[in-house]
Amino acid sequence: MKHPAVAILEDLIRIQSVNPHYGEGAQGEMELSRYIERFCRDAGLSVFRQPVFEGRDNLIIELRTGHPDSVLLFETHMDTVSLGSMPDPLEPRCVAGRIYGRGACDAKGALAAMMYVMAECAKHPERLRSDLVLCAAVDEEHAYRGVLKFLELGIPISAAVVGEPTNLQIVVAHKGCVRFAVTTHGKAAHSSVPHEGENAIVAMAEVVTFLSREMAPRLEKISDPLCGSATLSIGTIQGGRQINIVPEQCTIQVDRRIVPGETPQRVLEQIRAELTEWCGKRGIRCTIEPLLLDWALDTPVDDPLVSAACETAARLGLLPEPRGEPYGSDASKLRGLKGIPSIVFGPGSIAQAHSAEEWVAVADVERAAAFYLELAQNYRK
Repeated sequence: MKHPAVAILEDLIRIQSVNPHYGEGAQGEMELSRYIERFCRDAGLSVFRQPVFEGRDNLIIELRTGHPDSVLLFETHMDTVSLGSMPDPLEPRCVAGRIYGRGACDAKGALAAMMYVMAECAKHPERLRSDLVLCAAVDEEHAYRGVLKFLELGIPISAAVVGEPTNLQIVVAHKGCVRFAVTTHGKAAHSSVPHEGENAIVAMAEVVTFLSREMAPRLEKISDPLCGSATLSIGTIQGGRQINIVPEQCTIQVDRRIVPGETPQRVLEQIRAELTEWCGKRGIRCTIEPLLLDWALDTPVDDPLVSAACETAARLGLLPEPRGEPYGSDASKLRGLKGIPSIVFGPGSIAQAHSAEEWVAVADVERAAAFYLELAQNYRK
């Protein structure tokens, strides 16, 4: 017999919820949120909407059990990346114990398991030792604005479990990021007299060399035992208008991954100061614009949530040791802005997320549901 969480996942996959950031044809999260709302109301749960953008709402589902001093949050996102080249991305296919479809791994598998757990717990709320809240958030795949909006509600939260593909391992630490744009400024001229202009692309070539050969290698010394070293990657470059004009502007976008112990604002200030000084000494005019600042996650391994999660994992035959990851999640906002102890846990592997062959193992969805359920029933602040 099919596990209820697996049936929910199949329904979720059928509903397109591509983040509008990913272009024409993206429908956003509204239709998916309507399905979740109906499911949770039918289960007797309290549901309310929190508008984040026009036509894009967070869903907050509550199960109050008389324990306002101990509130466990389950949180994951409704949006996916673009459908891309994935064949039949909205038709769930079960092949060799795997469910294929856009969002199956990231993160509708976790969302389905969390929905199942909320419905199960609603049948016997007297058995719980904490109140439960589920936040199905928008915009995780772009700028995390859903979870940031959720935090504005000020709902007291004791601890949080964030659903992302972790291979059913307990993640207590992960990297954050500082994304920024660097623009070099030159002077336009006709390409037949290039000496009368200032070539912004040539100047940017020097900046790229500095970032990749001097700044990036130094980051190996900035390291976390669970997450590894800080990194720097140049992701895009744009410059020039046409071949016969000396370019007056060139822009790159840079992704600097930070580790626990670093703060995004401080890292940005350091980069801005160092790069501005370096360019100034070489007569390069540049500007630096922040694009996204995101915290790293660092939940103490001795926190009661981590202890409860590890004990639950051990009872279910899962790996009970906490670990770190290089990618980010909504968990770092919960921890970084409000100090909420948070872990990341879910079915599937990050290797399948966003891919043309996105899938999640049926057994992993079932095990994730069991983990969430037992943790919900036993957690107490």
